[in-house]
Amino acid sequence: MPALPDMVEMLLRSPLLADVDPAIRTDLALRFETRPFTAGQTLIADGAGGRALLEILTGTAEVFVREGDHRYRVATLEPGSLVGEGAFFSGLPRAADIVGSSEGIVAVLPWNAYLNLAQSGHPGAEAIERAVVTHLTRRVKETNVRLSVLLDAQRSGGLKNALSKFFGIPTTAPVINHD
Repeated sequence: MPALPDMVEMLLRSPLLADVDPAIRTDLALRFETRPFTAGQTLIADGAGGRALLEILTGTAEVFVREGDHRYRVATLEPGSLVGEGAFFSGLPRAADIVGSSEGIVAVLPWNAYLNLAQSGHPGAEAIERAVVTHLTRRVKETNVRLSVLLDAQRSGGLKNALSKFFGIPTTAPVINHD
């Protein structure tokens, strides 16, 4: 695990804080906790309480949602990904499992650190809110593209062809027998 100054440096370069005024960015970076994680380690458990915002700094993690007895992987998180924003702002239980898929480091902003910023009128609170909204907007746009591909596939009856278009993979031409 990198030494503390490297952690602060990583946070200063993170997408979450990238558009924040440099003086505020440094102050915010110091309010985060950094924690290592390992492959298979649960970072957030579905249904659990907790009001912390997480950003993946290094490594990767998987997002799983549950439906009945089944658990489905719905996303892979890479450095710069934010998680836990729904529970962070709402106080509701966590809505998914986040599980490390490699070794990595996560930055954690505890709710109380954010609340202190917000109650004191610190511009860092608004910067965090703006960064989360920007992140969510990007995620919604990406989800809309994926849903559009799936809906087109359903209408045309060709999921394989639609996914090939989405991922830019050429499809093979159908074989025509002239017998």
